[in-house]
Amino acid sequence: MPLCLQKGFTLIEILVVIVLVGIIVTVAMISIGNTQSGKLQEDMRHLLQIMRLVHEEAITNQQTLAIKFLPHGYAIQRYDEKHKIWVNVSNPDFFRPQKLDDDYKITLLQDGLSVSLTDKNSGKVLMYSSGEMTAFELNISLPDSNVNYHMSGDLMGKLKIKNLSAYGSTGEEEQP
Repeated sequence: MPLCLQKGFTLIEILVVIVLVGIIVTVAMISIGNTQSGKLQEDMRHLLQIMRLVHEEAITNQQTLAIKFLPHGYAIQRYDEKHKIWVNVSNPDFFRPQKLDDDYKITLLQDGLSVSLTDKNSGKVLMYSSGEMTAFELNISLPDSNVNYHMSGDLMGKLKIKNLSAYGSTGEEEQP
């Protein structure tokens, strides 16, 4: 009786490989989603810290500053009295315009109305030397997911951020 050598794989071997590939793909998809939501969380913490610094800078240097929100980022601006225009602040380095992830959906509300982020004269949160600021609500989310952060500021300069605490804080930032 001749010995028959089998060539190929059994059904069990093929099923085991399919299950393993499925598990690996699932873990990779979860990791990618968590990385993007983690990046948004860090970007929100960073934005909160920058807004606090800009607010303090406006008070300390007795000038009006603004944070201009863009569809995919933000810039710190100051008003140039001589030329009657808003100019981007680039000194110190952490005040340079910041680009955020293209996947983020950014919406800004002022007085309960949505503000255009593409118009060069709108989308600004003003911070005055008196400590006051433009009241605002900022929502940044990841489309097709439930990751969403809501930041707000009132006229007295008090900043709040829902569902996220800043470094060492309770999520509510008191301003002087």
